[in-house]
Amino acid sequence: MLAVALCGVMTACVNDDTDFSDIIAEYQVEPESIELDFTALSEAPDVPVTDENDSAYNDYVENTSWNKVMYIDFNGSSATVTGSVGGVAVSTSGAHVVVTNLSGPVKFVVSGATNDGSIKFYGDKRFQLLLNGADITNPHGAAINNQGSKSMYVVLADGTANTLRDGSNYTVVDEEDQKAALFSEGQIIFSGKGQLNVYAIGRGGIRSDDYVRIRPGVNIYVNSTALDGLRANDGIIVDGGVVNVETTGNGAKGVRSGGVMKVNGGRMIAIADGDTRIETDEAGLVDTTACAALYCDTLVTVNAGILKFKATGDGGKGLNAKHNVVINGGKFMSVAMGTNKLKKAKGMKIDGNLAINGGYTYSYSRQSDPLDVAGNTSVAPGYTTYKLSVKVLTISY
Repeated sequence: MLAVALCGVMTACVNDDTDFSDIIAEYQVEPESIELDFTALSEAPDVPVTDENDSAYNDYVENTSWNKVMYIDFNGSSATVTGSVGGVAVSTSGAHVVVTNLSGPVKFVVSGATNDGSIKFYGDKRFQLLLNGADITNPHGAAINNQGSKSMYVVLADGTANTLRDGSNYTVVDEEDQKAALFSEGQIIFSGKGQLNVYAIGRGGIRSDDYVRIRPGVNIYVNSTALDGLRANDGIIVDGGVVNVETTGNGAKGVRSGGVMKVNGGRMIAIADGDTRIETDEAGLVDTTACAALYCDTLVTVNAGILKFKATGDGGKGLNAKHNVVINGGKFMSVAMGTNKLKKAKGMKIDGNLAINGGYTYSYSRQSDPLDVAGNTSVAPGYTTYKLSVKVLTISY
């Protein structure tokens, strides 16, 4: 592209002293740096919703009385369960624990470490999972697996570090899903001021077949070498917290939302390092799937917070949105560093409309378009910076 541009200009200006420095600079520009950031984030107090008519009321663990408590403590090859609650049945096999909850809201406090253990929950009752210094590795599947369709409140005990790991080969259970190291059929709501580290080598890192909500104070790190890092079928709500995600699998998505994604605060950084995945079906048809640091099937709304997404592999997108994107505030950065061998690497690829109404928006692509919008692009008046060049888009208010 640079050679073509220079040839065109030079042909028209053979005998003059035209300065080509601006053209060269436009093509050689380097992107703003996007790296994982684990530093503490200063956030406003997290005030629970108290109006029972508010749609978010049940997402606050504080709005439930947790007077039924059980304790699960891992110690190497075994697990000890203490506390007795009517309507809750628990079985153990080594350090693998199965809980059937027919009692209603129950708090399960989990601690200790195991290299061959897990917790599986049955029963359509919401429950609290208080991780209090837990380190669980399951070589055969998910470390934590909620088969119930109700909310799982994952509370990270203040000041604790908690780690979940899956294995490379998942044991198949008929008519049961376990799509990630931390998996839930129901909603996952993260809260607390602790740390959660998730390492996935068999499937995804964190996944809900419903939605995921992340509240202020939490600190989550996901590293997935196979599938998506953080994925929710019915949407992702980020109210705050610090979230770092990195994936290396071909075709994997750092963060993937099947429903509406809404960001109200916090800091989320996702880096997808995989290349384009190539699959051939039984009929011999070839399908290619590119990576994306953020992939959304429906509306994305950013009201506040810091969002940074980077894809480094072939065809990778910083943002791949299949519907509309609305940026009202906060900081949104999207970078594509990959090649265009099988797919085009783009900073922001949006199949719907893009509306920028405030905040800071930045997009960069080393080999292709910084911005590809199939629908309409609207930029509200009042911006202080509006720059669109061959590789970079920058808009700030």
